[in-house]
Amino acid sequence: MTIFNSGGNYSKIVDLQRDDDGNILQCPKCSSTYLVKRGKVRSTQSMPQRYQCGDCGFRTVHPKKSMNNKNYKVENTFKEDEISTEDLVKLRLDNFERKEKREKNEEFLNVTIRDEKPIGLYIMGDPHIDDDGCDIPAVIKHLDITNKTDGMFACNVGDLQNNWARRTKLAGLWAEQSTTAEQSWQLTEWLIKYTDWIFIVAGNHDVWSGDGDPVKWICKPLKTTYAQHNIRVKLKLPKHHVRVNCSHNFRGNSIYNTAHGIVRHAIFNSRDHLLMAGHTHVSGYMPVKDANSDITMHCVQVGSYKKYDNFAKMLNLPNKMMSPCAVAVFNTRLPDTHPDFIKIFWEVQEGADYLKFLRKLK
Repeated sequence: MTIFNSGGNYSKIVDLQRDDDGNILQCPKCSSTYLVKRGKVRSTQSMPQRYQCGDCGFRTVHPKKSMNNKNYKVENTFKEDEISTEDLVKLRLDNFERKEKREKNEEFLNVTIRDEKPIGLYIMGDPHIDDDGCDIPAVIKHLDITNKTDGMFACNVGDLQNNWARRTKLAGLWAEQSTTAEQSWQLTEWLIKYTDWIFIVAGNHDVWSGDGDPVKWICKPLKTTYAQHNIRVKLKLPKHHVRVNCSHNFRGNSIYNTAHGIVRHAIFNSRDHLLMAGHTHVSGYMPVKDANSDITMHCVQVGSYKKYDNFAKMLNLPNKMMSPCAVAVFNTRLPDTHPDFIKIFWEVQEGADYLKFLRKLK
């Protein structure tokens, strides 16, 4: 575009002139592309278009084609992907149907345990396995006890490692630990493969990895269920269906009860036999009876294997951690409404010994 008037002074915006094939037209005298239409010549039958050059003022009915024209012609143009409103609505209906079916299927992770004897569930608190303050001797000790005890199964409430590298604002915290990012994943893989986990729940440190979370791909060949944030499990035992609800954290806090968030969820949301969470690095426990079903809902807040925590020290947080983990023992010889159907232990060996005792009884 340029600015032009008949006197050669620029005062009006005009478009580049083109012929029917899209070629840019030029003044045959000065080769300027600043041509303005000046009516048609009526003296001939064809009535050609007259142009005036905005630079030299030359008038002509025979402009030349610009040498800058591209020597190709577009035969067709790409059309944007379009979908009719009717097809779009149908697509959304199909997508919702698939999602609803998937969500209903994932309401519970169904785990069948063909063992008529009592069982135990080792609940690992936040490992932070790559942190210098992680009590790795305790990790190994507790996992070895779990592996060697018949009827003992394992689950994990999340925060497998610090995962600082994935958080720009926290990346500087790598300086506070001796393990590199590569070594952190090496330790995480070692932890996941150390025992057979019924499930692992992703903690906030784990989800920082985003969609490409390596934990997902480590768990996949092991057929270990890796759930984002929370999971509900139905343990299908020969005589009982035990509902277990695990979340990295349940909403709600209280200065009087470290298990407050879990208790709140148990009372106002799900009616599960066992509810557990981590995240806060404190221990807590509160049994609550459900008046409708008569079951006792055991709300367990587990601590962390991050025994020495500079962050907690900096904030002068009190140590409210009785244990980095817990063990729930299910006495399946009792009805699930019995108050002793589930017993909670803070020492793994104590829980394992009680389980062995129950399994020996006839």
